[in-house]
Amino acid sequence: MRRGVPRTRPVAFRIFAFAALGPALGAGPVAAQEPLSLRERIDALRAPEIVIEEPYADEIADDLAMIAAEGDALFGGEADIALFVGSDCAECAAAQAELAALAERIGVDVAVHHTDQADSAALMKRLTLDMVPSYVMPDRLIRGAMPAFVLERYLTR
Repeated sequence: MRRGVPRTRPVAFRIFAFAALGPALGAGPVAAQEPLSLRERIDALRAPEIVIEEPYADEIADDLAMIAAEGDALFGGEADIALFVGSDCAECAAAQAELAALAERIGVDVAVHHTDQADSAALMKRLTLDMVPSYVMPDRLIRGAMPAFVLERYLTR
């Protein structure tokens, strides 16, 4: 016993721990029937595994399947990112210039699809993209203009 510190606290803790954890640790009447191994006792103290489900897992899987199916048309075997632009789009010229500068700087290839062309418009529709500019990478669809620093993060992962 340390000077001035009563021993009641550790004893109280031991009593509480035994009362609270005793059955999990093999104490009490169950212990006489089925002794638990040390591993079983430790496992009994662990919290159950928490599984977090992706709420959009089906939509993501569908998008990835569409991208894979349209890969040749999108990327032409060379590009790392595809950009859909339209002539009636105010943001498209800036998005295209910004992406071209980024591509030059980080060394990626870009495929630009003009929705004024029937095949590009049909491709965009098959991908369920509904606005320009839109970006497509092998692992994601992005609707709307995106800052270069965000695109860079996606392209350099």
